[in-house]
Amino acid sequence: MSNVSIRQIPSVQRYANALFQLSKEAKVVDSVSKDLQELKAIINDNEKFLSIVKNPSVSKSEKNAIFNLIAKKIELSKLTSNFIGVIIRKNRINYLLDIINSFENLIASLKGEKSATITSAMDLSDAEIKDIKIKLKEKFNADFIINVKIDQKLISGLKIQVGSQMIDSSIKNQLQLLKEKMKEVA
Repeated sequence: MSNVSIRQIPSVQRYANALFQLSKEAKVVDSVSKDLQELKAIINDNEKFLSIVKNPSVSKSEKNAIFNLIAKKIELSKLTSNFIGVIIRKNRINYLLDIINSFENLIASLKGEKSATITSAMDLSDAEIKDIKIKLKEKFNADFIINVKIDQKLISGLKIQVGSQMIDSSIKNQLQLLKEKMKEVA
């Protein structure tokens, strides 16, 4: 199982890099970035849509038709629409969110920024996000683009991921660590 995901990571990066280079050459990076952010919002807000996208029993033509409807509705650029068509044909549409995140990281590095994903048990206020950005800037000496996810299973606290580094101060993690220590003692 892990071999599959390891093989796919370079593939995701290659697709994101190809889209990034094409959008730079066509001077439409901002437009493509906006398109991808809208697609990401649609995917994150609609679990049914995500399950259709990832379902192998849904044909490529059906997935293509769904994305064409979305492309017309949110007025995706021609480059973004064509790119979605390519990843559907190449059976990489399952990795769309990963490709979008990689694309966002490429844009952030172009601007000298880093990307961080904050997972919280509840919504964070703008002030809390601003405080976290300040602390991350102090620690990593870079400006950050913040993606916030809600996971009520954390009970309380935060998980912050910057690249391959994970800062986990969630109650769920602390309970898990306590459980492991109790097993060692017993």
